[in-house]
Amino acid sequence: MGIMHLLTKSYTAADAAAQRDDWGTWNMDNPYLQQGRYHILLKKLKSLENTIASLPKDAQSYGLIHNHFHPYNFHINNDDITVFDFDDSIYGWFALDIAIAATHAVWWGAPAGDRKSKNEFAKRFLDEFLTGYFKNNDLDTYWVRQIPMFMDYRNICSYFWWLHSWDGDESRLSAFQQTAITQAIHLIQSGQRFDGCDIQL
Repeated sequence: MGIMHLLTKSYTAADAAAQRDDWGTWNMDNPYLQQGRYHILLKKLKSLENTIASLPKDAQSYGLIHNHFHPYNFHINNDDITVFDFDDSIYGWFALDIAIAATHAVWWGAPAGDRKSKNEFAKRFLDEFLTGYFKNNDLDTYWVRQIPMFMDYRNICSYFWWLHSWDGDESRLSAFQQTAITQAIHLIQSGQRFDGCDIQL
């Protein structure tokens, strides 16, 4: 990822018509996700989007990013990593790309679902990830500190992505989905981080 971000700093699309979109706010057109307890999730999403939209953009922090970097989108052969699935690529913040990788890593890599395990795993993952990243690309400390906020954003976006075509019938939600939504709403209402991690960078 550090290599990709370094390269994008000097990249210009050869065909302006084929240039990827910039980061934008979520278009929530499912009416069932705009009412009842789901409105709490939507309100949190909009709050995060407002914060993100106010962030500065410059060539050292913002460029073409993968936007979907997780273990199912790269292969490792010996010491070589091949990244694929660039369908979701956009122009966005490098810290967002890092946060997406960290968020997926915590989902699948944390040894347990409790906050302590998630915190410890997220911290260890980001320490290792950023050590490699900084060998290839620089990122100001200000942006490193935004990673937990971007992780929060990725988590809540994922909830809405999973439910984007939901018909409003809660009996159709799996037990996992119902539990996840209830826990997410509890975290938001209690003022805790949405993703269950309290890491400080």
